Amino acid sequence: MVQQDKRYRGFNEIYFVLYLTAILLLLPEGKKVYDEFVVSDNNRVYIKAEKSMLNVRLKVEQGKSVVVAADTVNIIYPVGKIDSINYNFKLNSNNISNTIYNSNQQISTNAFQVLENEDGLAFFSWTPKNINTINKNFEVMVEAEIYSFGKNIPQISSLRFAINTFFIDEFEIASNKTETVIDNKEDSETNRKNQQNINNDNPTQINYTPVLSPINFFPENPVTAVALSRWRSVVRVYGIDLSKDLKNHPKIIAKPEYNVKIDDIENNAIYLSGETSSSEDYKVSIEIERNQDSRVGSTEFIVKPLMIKFPSYPNIMYPYIEYTFKPNLPINTNNSFSSKLEHNNKELASSIDGKSFVFIPQLADTNKVLKLNRYIDDKLYDSKEDIRIISPPKPEITKKSYDNGILTITTKSYGKLSSDAFNVVSKLIFDKEKIKYQDLTGKTQYQDNFIIQIFRITLQDNITSIKVSAVDERGIYSDSEVITF
Repeated sequence: MVQQDKRYRGFNEIYFVLYLTAILLLLPEGKKVYDEFVVSDNNRVYIKAEKSMLNVRLKVEQGKSVVVAADTVNIIYPVGKIDSINYNFKLNSNNISNTIYNSNQQISTNAFQVLENEDGLAFFSWTPKNINTINKNFEVMVEAEIYSFGKNIPQISSLRFAINTFFIDEFEIASNKTETVIDNKEDSETNRKNQQNINNDNPTQINYTPVLSPINFFPENPVTAVALSRWRSVVRVYGIDLSKDLKNHPKIIAKPEYNVKIDDIENNAIYLSGETSSSEDYKVSIEIERNQDSRVGSTEFIVKPLMIKFPSYPNIMYPYIEYTFKPNLPINTNNSFSSKLEHNNKELASSIDGKSFVFIPQLADTNKVLKLNRYIDDKLYDSKEDIRIISPPKPEITKKSYDNGILTITTKSYGKLSSDAFNVVSKLIFDKEKIKYQDLTGKTQYQDNFIIQIFRITLQDNITSIKVSAVDERGIYSDSEVITF
């Protein structure tokens, strides 16, 4: 009777251990940590993670932790058009955060590794080491400084994901030389066979079929391109190898007049293109089916047309003065842009990507009429032909004031004599002799196209009127001014 109790007690304990093992394997996948990204600029650029958690199942053998099954890799990648990105990874355990990787400082630890590629993707991996025999959750926090094209100030985006460890107590199973992995889809018939195997002391190993990862899409949204031009974009897809596991060709849903099509498919990317409308947004949907489990995944994004602004440029230019041309073409779109300043089809200055540029006319350019051409996708978009280079006009006397025998006049002169010498007023001419005057050089103002000067003139008491002219460095006279006191 005692032996019988012991036999039944051993069977019950083994069954309980198997039951507990099954429960552990069928538990929800630990603590999920969802993305908590913070982005500015209308969420144009941010980071995403392929997985919100990594799960590791372990057992204890001879006092050491042994991995039974582990998911130890996660991919972090940016969404949107980026120029560069810097990552900072921190591990949070027991409310204590430690940096495990930093792009700038190249900090790295033995258990964790982060590799970055030229597309801005960060591949996170870790090796379970020295884990105590208790279930434990960790948290990895990722922060990224993302620099967009044409911007000097980075946007900050952050996310976090969990690392969950589950220990399976297999001491009793090991004593009976039984190592069983339970399928997460097992039925009552499987349980019955397991019990028979234990009673017969003839254990059977049942294979565990892991659940496939969900299909995650990360499109650029919105996609922007110049109105009535062709846009191009890429949709990143994770949880499926598109080169091997597509059941059918991806399905694209969009209005036929926009001619949306797939240009290429890689392992984790679908490249698309289409036409923008003249003025309104439209939606593009994409749907795929995974061959392994017939799971269907879909996503969508918006295509927005961009209207082109009028360029900003000088109509009149003088030799040796630096002028700024602003093509006002968009940046961070799916189009390529350039602008050229030309004379008789000869390029004088240019820029790419819609950026501003400068031009300094030379004396030999005087009397030329220039043309500003703007190009989109290497095709001429428009042309401005009203840009002239002329000699600076004659100087002017702009202000006059008289007080207690002192006459003050203000002059304006134009242009430069060379790249270093301004065309200032060099002297004043009067209709009377022995007139003393002083150029108040400390009050001279050098503007973009002209120079302001102030002169102080001391008059004799018997003078009731005077005629004065300003002469610039070229020897050109202003109109005469007659001043009566």
